[in-house]
Amino acid sequence: MLDYVKAAFWIRVPVPGLGRVPVNVLLIAACAILGFANPGFWLLGAGAEAALLAALAGNPRFQRAVDAGRRSAASGAAELHRQELVRRLEPAARQRYAALEEKCARVLQVSQDAQAPEIQVESSRDALSRLGWIYLKLLVARYHLEASRVQVSESDLRRQQADLERALAAPGLSPALRESQAATRKILEQRLQNLERCQQTLKEVDADLGRIEAQVDLALENANLRGGGAVVSANLELVSQILDDGLYFGDSERDVAALDQAFAAPPPRVGDTGAGRS
Repeated sequence: MLDYVKAAFWIRVPVPGLGRVPVNVLLIAACAILGFANPGFWLLGAGAEAALLAALAGNPRFQRAVDAGRRSAASGAAELHRQELVRRLEPAARQRYAALEEKCARVLQVSQDAQAPEIQVESSRDALSRLGWIYLKLLVARYHLEASRVQVSESDLRRQQADLERALAAPGLSPALRESQAATRKILEQRLQNLERCQQTLKEVDADLGRIEAQVDLALENANLRGGGAVVSANLELVSQILDDGLYFGDSERDVAALDQAFAAPPPRVGDTGAGRS
């Protein structure tokens, strides 16, 4: 409620010659000035301001307008972060993401052309947006995993490991040298484990990308078959745990975090509308 009171206090109305001005600020300023001549204006101004703020802040229509403005502002900021993440992808990944976005837009267009209930269209829009964000995040994760993988060659690590094994088997090594080489061998083993885990995670990410693509394809087919009457579901059991394991996204970390926050709100519920899920 406090947020609505603040919004009501700073509401602006168009004034000829002045543009949009904060009417409450002007009212308080006028009463403050008049109060020096007659202190009753201070009491009158305080009462009028309290009544006006209470009426506006408690008005459902005003609250919806305030909520819509916040969503619009948040959506605009999120869009800038999304565009930045897309820009950093490789051309092939950008094309793949654009293809998914196009299909999502077609799902919504079919629903709107079929004059599906607005609550169903909005629920599908939210679900598709969330699927699109998961898809983009997976593409960004894949980009950084690939960048990490290409920096090291498994064959080179295996060769270094074999060289160390031969060196450790040679007679006459001093205790200090043997200890140093044994420590290096352990490091190589850990690097090989990391490389293997990276390759496995890449396979899981590719599987999840394919699953989201299939989900959107299904949504488009259902929209065409049912005249846009099916609500899209964004509930997926992803194979990869990469999105929950705090993967380092490099210079994309800030944009990823901002979009995560934008999509943190729960999707709208449509269970009470009787709409089915695809």
